[in-house]
Amino acid sequence: MIHPRRLLERTSADRVLLRSSAIVFAGEVTARLLGFLFSVAAARLLTPSGYGQIAYALAAVAIVTVLTNNAPQGLGRFLARHHGDAPTQATYTTNWLIVIGLMLATSLVLVIPAATWAGLGGAMTAGLIANLLGTVAFQTYREAQKGFGRFWATSFFWILANSLQLVAIVIAAMLGFRSPALFLTIYGLSSVVALGLMSIKAPAALRFSRRLVAWRQVAAIARFVWPVILTGIFYTVWLGADLILLRHLLPHAPIGNYAAARTLILGLSLPLSAINFALGPRMARMAESAVRPYILNLVLLAAAIVVPLSAGAILVGQPLLALTFGDRYAVASEVFLILVLGQACFALCGVLQAVWIWGLSRPGIDPVSTGSGMVVTIALGLSLIPHDGLRGAALAYAAGAAAQLLVLAVFTGWAIYAGARPRLGPVRELLLELDQVAKA
Repeated sequence: MIHPRRLLERTSADRVLLRSSAIVFAGEVTARLLGFLFSVAAARLLTPSGYGQIAYALAAVAIVTVLTNNAPQGLGRFLARHHGDAPTQATYTTNWLIVIGLMLATSLVLVIPAATWAGLGGAMTAGLIANLLGTVAFQTYREAQKGFGRFWATSFFWILANSLQLVAIVIAAMLGFRSPALFLTIYGLSSVVALGLMSIKAPAALRFSRRLVAWRQVAAIARFVWPVILTGIFYTVWLGADLILLRHLLPHAPIGNYAAARTLILGLSLPLSAINFALGPRMARMAESAVRPYILNLVLLAAAIVVPLSAGAILVGQPLLALTFGDRYAVASEVFLILVLGQACFALCGVLQAVWIWGLSRPGIDPVSTGSGMVVTIALGLSLIPHDGLRGAALAYAAGAAAQLLVLAVFTGWAIYAGARPRLGPVRELLLELDQVAKA
């Protein structure tokens, strides 16, 4: 029997989680809607070929920005874990900013070779650099505010950035500037401008202090971050592999149509990503023994959300595609069903990933799952795309998402029902080391 006081505490905590999830959900829905409108506006303002260039360039952006996109990940966990301990938080932020800076410098060195390999010109390369700066601003600010529990700020920042990019491309088009490279640059710099505006009313509260620099902690942070970065590399390759393979194996395929279908399915992940975002800081403060009982309930909740959404998307997908993107993108309906099923699998992956990283402190599980998805997608893409075109690319994408879910489900089932404690590296010891250095 649960003690009344504990029941009250649990009810209060659940109420806070629901309120935080609602704030994040409302913000993410609005921000992603604006991002979706950006894609629709770009598709309508450009030709299908031009929109295909944007989609391909964004896949290249995801690869180039993999270091800057993932370096801030984990900072929020430690800020939340040491809630109320300002000196320890200051030590973490100082040394984490060094790691982020090193990742940015490395990315700037690699951007030219990456752009050359991707076949992008000088204007598109400038767009890649703009997106490097944008991802640093976007991810660092949101990770910091999440760690401090300021969910309204993370949401409003995203809304502001997406509003700026949408308004900017519309104004540019009205002035006669309709270039994929320009739209790509606007896409990247919108987060930088939004950060400057947010700093006036809601600064990130990240302070760099030279006296707090500890290279031992920088090295420890780098060791903590590397599985997250490795996951980001695998995830980025998986996410863009279908588009990149289409571009190289079938250069005359209607990639813009395929990208339109991919854009429309992103909404399936919205509710679960909001829950995961708000749940993370709470799980970071919980003991591992307290996290495990929540896992099954979270999975059931996720399934109860994703299954009806997926069914609804399948039912209205074809008319919605025509209404949203127009008759020029009719081919997108041929692969929509397959992509919906793949996105549903990926949405469920997000719940289990949040549990392993934030709750069980084992980020080493993620590279295994995302790496499996990457290998499956590339192998199937190379095999299917030359013969089945867009359908082959969609099958490769969906199979990669299903492979990730399968790996995570196996590890999670092993941990829950067999009482196993999978260890992929001394992560727990590393967490203790980070805390000891921060407090030294």
